[in-house]
Amino acid sequence: MDSFTVEITSLGSAGEGVAVLPSGKKLFVDSPVIPGEICEVEITSEKNKFARGKCIDLVRSSDARILPYGGEVPGANLAHISYDMQLKIKHDRVRDCLTRVGGFEPSFVDAIMRDIVPSERVYHYRNHMQYSLRDGRFCLKSQGSNTDVPVEDSPLEYEVFGYVRNVLSDAFSDYPTRLFDGVVLRGSERTGEVLIELVSYADMPSEVVIRDAGAYVKATDMAGKLSGIKVEGILLRISNTATEKRTRGGKRVVLYGADHYTEVLCGQKFKVKAGAFFQVNVPQAEVLYGLAASDDCEGRLWDLYCGTGTIGLSMVREGQKLIGVDISPEAIASAKENALTARVDAGFICKPASRITSLLADIAPSDMVVVDPPRAGLEFSLVNALLENRPAEISYISCDPATMARDLKLLTAGGCYGVRSVTPVDLFPCTAHVETVAMIYRVSP
Repeated sequence: MDSFTVEITSLGSAGEGVAVLPSGKKLFVDSPVIPGEICEVEITSEKNKFARGKCIDLVRSSDARILPYGGEVPGANLAHISYDMQLKIKHDRVRDCLTRVGGFEPSFVDAIMRDIVPSERVYHYRNHMQYSLRDGRFCLKSQGSNTDVPVEDSPLEYEVFGYVRNVLSDAFSDYPTRLFDGVVLRGSERTGEVLIELVSYADMPSEVVIRDAGAYVKATDMAGKLSGIKVEGILLRISNTATEKRTRGGKRVVLYGADHYTEVLCGQKFKVKAGAFFQVNVPQAEVLYGLAASDDCEGRLWDLYCGTGTIGLSMVREGQKLIGVDISPEAIASAKENALTARVDAGFICKPASRITSLLADIAPSDMVVVDPPRAGLEFSLVNALLENRPAEISYISCDPATMARDLKLLTAGGCYGVRSVTPVDLFPCTAHVETVAMIYRVSP
């Protein structure tokens, strides 16, 4: 393959370098590079509109580089970049999406954009880690590939997870097994609780996998060897189909203890089940939800994509009615229990957001809607339902600034809504991901 010397102009949504070839074709560099660096890149594949390559020589290094080239950290694809530069990259990416995808004028974007909120912690902030297992060794994916890289120390995981990994690694070494293909660790520093999920893709009847997994946990005294910490539960997840593996779904069975752990967020206790979504950086989640809240809403609060109820329950005011919607049965079950614990007047519905348009006809002009969609953004049917029923305010929490910009364009195109502010929040230091809160207000009744 050919090689070219190029300057990295920006980073893509997955942290890959972006450059331009002499032909004018866009080039994605699947290597840990930094905007402003000059690299010799070997082309690995080429399409009509773009090419991909890997850096084979770093010609000019950036002053923002804090790890030598080649010092990749699996699962932390921006760990080689100084934190100040990480924040600038993320802020600029949100701004670029608003102008390029959303079509908003740069002067308008500059007026509504707030400074990115840095994370309280840059390292050891993740309360949720997913590892693959290869010959009993814990692995994370390498940047730009699907290659499993053994993990000795992860700079992002809660420090207690390192202890759990070491204990489990010893068990897998002393009692080799091919039954498990991955391990998920979740937990709370505020309660000290840890939840362990053993993942199996074994091509065997479920009852056999459950029997053998239970016997393995008992034979290795897994819970006993972890008695120094508060292990709330050890679960088995059987994911047989491609969809279950991709979505981390499947059959879950408790092998020891409970099916959940408890987290404290915004002063409230939340029960988090193994398959339910919960933000991985708790202090930053509190910042995020604080920015998404409004003191002006006089009606009900609608929490779409509500997960375990954390957003709505942290935002709802005394005496205000909360309505939550989510596709996950596990999340809805947790949300109902969490609302009872918080003594909040709440109702929760287990449906995809795309199938609640008739329900949204009940929105009153004084109601507020908060949405926290997946990376794909809002379904078009939901956008249309919001425009038709016109709540007073919409608080949009986004994990993908490109789809957020697209949705803001749709919501504001007819003049019914305007954007008051857009604030990036760094929940994921050392990675390319960025959360954003957009506050949207109704212009006309």
